[in-house]
Order: sequence, then structure tokens, then C-alpha cells
Amino acid sequence: MSLCPAKIALKQKLAFMNIIQENKNELAAVLKIQLGPDDYQEKVEKAMKDLQKKMQMPGFRPGKVPMGIVKKQYGKGVLAEEVNKILMDAVYDYIKEKEINILGNPLPDHDKADDIDWDNQTEFEFHYEIGIAPKVELSLEEKIEVDYHKIKVEDSLIDDTIKDLTRRYGKMITPEQSEKEDVLFGEFEEVDGEGNVIESGLKNKSNIYVQYLKDEETQKSLVGLKSGDAVVIDVVKAVENESEMASMLGVKKEELEQYGKDYRFTLERISRIEPAEVNEDLFRKIAPEKDIADEKAFREFIAEQLGKQYQVDADKHFKNEAIKTLVEKAQLALPEDFLKRWIVEANRDNSEITPEKVEDEFASFADSFRWQLIENHLIKEYKVEVKHEEVADHLKNFMRQQMQQYGQPEPDEETLNNFVKRIASNQEEIKKIYDQLFDVKILELLKEKLQLREKQLTFDEFVNEMTERYKNQNQPQA
Repeated sequence: MSLCPAKIALKQKLAFMNIIQENKNELAAVLKIQLGPDDYQEKVEKAMKDLQKKMQMPGFRPGKVPMGIVKKQYGKGVLAEEVNKILMDAVYDYIKEKEINILGNPLPDHDKADDIDWDNQTEFEFHYEIGIAPKVELSLEEKIEVDYHKIKVEDSLIDDTIKDLTRRYGKMITPEQSEKEDVLFGEFEEVDGEGNVIESGLKNKSNIYVQYLKDEETQKSLVGLKSGDAVVIDVVKAVENESEMASMLGVKKEELEQYGKDYRFTLERISRIEPAEVNEDLFRKIAPEKDIADEKAFREFIAEQLGKQYQVDADKHFKNEAIKTLVEKAQLALPEDFLKRWIVEANRDNSEITPEKVEDEFASFADSFRWQLIENHLIKEYKVEVKHEEVADHLKNFMRQQMQQYGQPEPDEETLNNFVKRIASNQEEIKKIYDQLFDVKILELLKEKLQLREKQLTFDEFVNEMTERYKNQNQPQA
């Protein structure tokens, strides 16, 4: 859309007030609001009478202070306040009546307002600049192509996940001989250079998670031990950092320099998780709502869940790429000068949002405005809506999942409904949920209507591709 450089004066009036709209171009206009006594006098007098009823002053009974005194003290402030209320109502009523799709909020001309003589003027003129949203003429039926990464789940990932689940649902046992994945409990005793225990040295009983030690040689020395066996450990070499070392030795990190690095560890007890068997009992624990009869069906279920989990990141990337594509295709012009001033004005309390910062980052701001316009257009065009029932179902499912995660029984309908009512009473929380569900529906709309150039790859391949892509995008141009 090309911008018209010429100013076109278009005079339009509301029945109760004189408002003149002067178009600066196709996307920006100035509203001139002219007020006379007939527009504000009645409201000012009512406000003054209300103030008089509440006013107290020595020498006068409460509510009986003469109007002349009330006007002298508060008349100018009341006039300015009531005029400002009338102005805001008038501006937004005008915008609504004329069906003007604005960007941001109307910006008052502060310089002209500062010139007003509130003591003597009875006729006023105020100026407000408005940014006009461009018309979006975009259809998802135009066969717009966007890359779409489909994450495939490898067998090795399914194997690792099932192994983790069998350990999570396994039981703790105390075997006689240690292995790499065991937790060992025993006593640390500080030793000298020849491996002899220092009588006045540090002693502490603690655990060792063998598989998480950073030194492979230390790990090997702790495998095959029985209760009462002892080995000398260099804790500096064995663990990742000072915090872990201090925890193992039972001291504060700041105290470590007082002690040596070599300790004799005498094993007292071995703890090991015995993995659960891959059978119907495990299937019911992992997926109580599914009827999984054998390991093949269980692997398919795990693959499906992993696919959904990893697809979330791929879908986020797809949506970002779809937004870029649609913003570029729509070619929406914006009232840039107006928007830059409006962003600064709207963030007056934020010292980080300066005119210079807005200027430097305006391209990003502008694309956000463009996508918001496009998204609103798509919501209207394709009748995207989130119903109350969908929000309620979302909340109920969330509660069910939370209860299941902590091993609690399925909540009854009354408990679920009470949970929904409690969340619904929090406007901020309920808005977040509506926004989340709208985002999901917009994503599904884009996946349904756009032409997807599908590419299958593993999650690691996807991560590597994204890392390489964004690294290249962030490299400075020669």
C-alpha cells in the first residue's frame, strides 16, 4: 500500500460536538475537537456541587462553603478534569462511530494543550493524532509454501525412554556388590599422602552416585565393592565442582581449603534401583487411560508421546517461519512516525524504552504490529474462537494430568468443576489460558491451510540445523 503524501481535510461532525478529521495521509490523521461551554458546563457545575457538599473549611458548616470559594480553590482543576473526560469519550465515540481501525491509542498534542489558558478561555480546541491500520488483503487459500520439519523418533530414543521408565517405576534393593549405576553410602576419612587416616582430619558419612562422578578411574574403583571395603578417592578429581565436593564432605564451600583432597571411603550400604518389568502392570502405570496389551503397542505409544514432545519445538519454528512469510507477503504499510511516538508515549514509565532504542529496533516492532493485524484478520476470516467449554476442558485435563503425575486417583467431576471456577475467578490467569488456546488454534489453522514443504529428520538433526541456521543469521555481514 502506497502512502499518500498530500493532506486531505475531511470535516466530519458528531451530533453533540464539533470534531474535524484531517487526514495527513492514508494511515495517519489528526482529530480536532472543539469544545464550548455547552459541551462541558453542565458536567463542571455538577462536579463543583458534589465537591461543595464534601468540602470542609473553618468558619463554615460542612457542605456550606460558598461556591465562590470552592471555584476559586478548585475551579480550574475541576474544569480541566471534566474537559479531559469529555475529550476521551468524544475521541473514542468518534472512532467507533466512523469505524476507524486504529493502531495503538490516540496521541494528544501536548504542546497545544500546554498553551491553554484555563483561567480565561471558554472555547477550547484539542488535537489528537491517530494511526490508521492498513486493510489486510491476504488469503491462506493462495497456496503459500512454508517449510515444516517433521520429527521422527529413533528406536534408540525409545529404548532409552523405556529404560528410564522402568527405573522410575522400579523398586529399591540393597545388593551385596556395587555396580556403576548404584548409590553408595559410607564414611569419608581424610588421609595423608601415604593413604593413612589423619586422626584429627575431616570425617563425614555421605552418598556417592557412582555414574555421575566425572573421573572414569574413580568410577571403576567403586565398582565391585562389598560392605566394609575401602578405597582412597581424590575428591578434586572425582567430582564436578566445589559445591558438590562440599556437600559430599559435609562442610561449607568456603571451608574446603582447610582440608586435603584425598579421602578413604569405607562402604557401608549399597542402594540400587531394580527396574520394573516391561509388562501390563507397567503399561497401566504409564498410560492408565490406554489399553496397551503388549510391548509392541507400548513402544508405539512411547514413540507417539516422544513425537508430540519433540514436535513442539519444530512447530514453534514453523509458526515463526509462517509469520515471516505472511508478513512479507501481505506487504502492510504502517504509520511509522506515529507508531514510534506512540511506543515511547505508552512506555513513559520504562526508562529503557527511549526514542533511540525504538528507532534502532523499530523493524522488529513493526513486524509485530503487522502480524497482529494479520492474525486478527485470520481470526475474523476463518471464525477462530475459543469457547468457555474448551477452557473448562483444558483446565480439567490439566488437573487430571497433575493428579496422575503425583500418583493420585482420578478427581471426581465436582472437584474438577470447583477447580475450573477457582481459576476462572482470576481474570489474569483465565486470559493466559484463552491466549494459549488461541495460539494453538492459529497454529492448527496455519498447518491446515498453508502448503507445507515437509522434511523428516531426527530431533538432534533438527537442533543442529536450527543452530547452524541462526548462527549464520547472526553473523555480521561482510
